Amino acid sequence: MTDKVHLRAPVKIYDDGWVDVELVVTDSSLVIGKRNISLREIEDLEDVEIEGVNCIQIKKESKIVLQLPKNLHHQVFKYIAFNLKADKFAVFFLSSATVGGVVSSDAQWEKGYFSVTDEGFWFLSARNQKRIPIENLGSVKTDLRNVGGKQRKVLVLSHVEKSNVVTSLVLCPESTLEMLEGYLQRLFEKHKPAIKLSEDEMQILTLIYSGLDFASIENIAGMSTDELNSYYDRLVDSGLAKVVKIRKEIELTPHGVSMVDKISKR
Repeated sequence: MTDKVHLRAPVKIYDDGWVDVELVVTDSSLVIGKRNISLREIEDLEDVEIEGVNCIQIKKESKIVLQLPKNLHHQVFKYIAFNLKADKFAVFFLSSATVGGVVSSDAQWEKGYFSVTDEGFWFLSARNQKRIPIENLGSVKTDLRNVGGKQRKVLVLSHVEKSNVVTSLVLCPESTLEMLEGYLQRLFEKHKPAIKLSEDEMQILTLIYSGLDFASIENIAGMSTDELNSYYDRLVDSGLAKVVKIRKEIELTPHGVSMVDKISKR
């Protein structure tokens, strides 16, 4: 039986420069030029920007970057997100229930799927296809929340978006909930930086999160430039921060932001 063709369109593929090819989307595969890729072999999917252009990046062993006509970008992204290689669970979810500790007024429960790949998890519904990289996950736990006037057990996911700690909720049968919690905990532990912070390092991490620059932190912490540099090196080497200026100005990675969130609750 021949696969049904859902879409056929000219696209560009990035290969040390843009190359014009044809994309054919069928029930079970993407045909990109002469390359046939089974949807079930696609390991992950991301929206990325290449040379100022919004593109779709597909991971299948290596990464494939596609530039689509603007009117087709979301349609193709949504189709791949729903059909790639992932464990998918029917749930209700409340994406970004809180942002930076503040309840999000426009967040609404949606019926859809919670989808998990090796490198991220997805909230999927007709209007929402949102990917959270596992490295942005801060914590996973179950808790009782008021849902529709009843106390229900939900999965509470804390993750980082644009340097804010965001909380999202997942509601499904309790047996599925417990399985999801264990599954995500294992993935989280696998990706978590192996570092135990000293009191000085926790203070520095919190000061960076508050937006202070190197000189200000140097003064507040009462450290010499060399001392603070050595702490910065350790935070960068451990994956909690990354260098953003030559003079060792750093900003926190999602792991670092999550660490500050935990420190603030101590």
